[in-house]
Amino acid sequence: MQWLRMASILLLWAGVCRVVGAADVGHSLVLANMERTGWPDALITQADIDTASRAEVLMVGKALLASEALDEQGLKQRLGVQAVKLKSVRQVRDGLWDRLLVTYRGASQDCDDEPFCPRARSVADLRQLAAAFTGEISPAFAVWVSKSQVFHERALDEQLRVAVLRP
Repeated sequence: MQWLRMASILLLWAGVCRVVGAADVGHSLVLANMERTGWPDALITQADIDTASRAEVLMVGKALLASEALDEQGLKQRLGVQAVKLKSVRQVRDGLWDRLLVTYRGASQDCDDEPFCPRARSVADLRQLAAAFTGEISPAFAVWVSKSQVFHERALDEQLRVAVLRP
């Protein structure tokens, strides 16, 4: 059961690849480069894994929210593309929110009194949690927040770039 939860965050990104049409192993750039060295706690117990998963989900949510604040011109500039297919971008974002909610719910079972554990019943709830999330409960977590933010912004940019460039 523990390996299942650990794999859930990785499967989240695999799902993203499927959403944008890049499900084969050759397009798993995001999965191959996922770095976990910034997480300040050991991932020994199921509770540790679930805590890290919830925090990562909320960081992905923060990156999504930031990308949603961009207008079409801002997206073009950020992604380095000539044109943006807003429908494709919305589909990727919607798919990500759905997968994030499933992952967050799975990691939130029996997490009372654990860090990063507010319940999310819907995507709207998860969006609110991500918007308010800082992750900074100690100096060690501040380092993780910084690394995680950069990672998830880059990963999201790649997913959105694929969405706007595919025919």
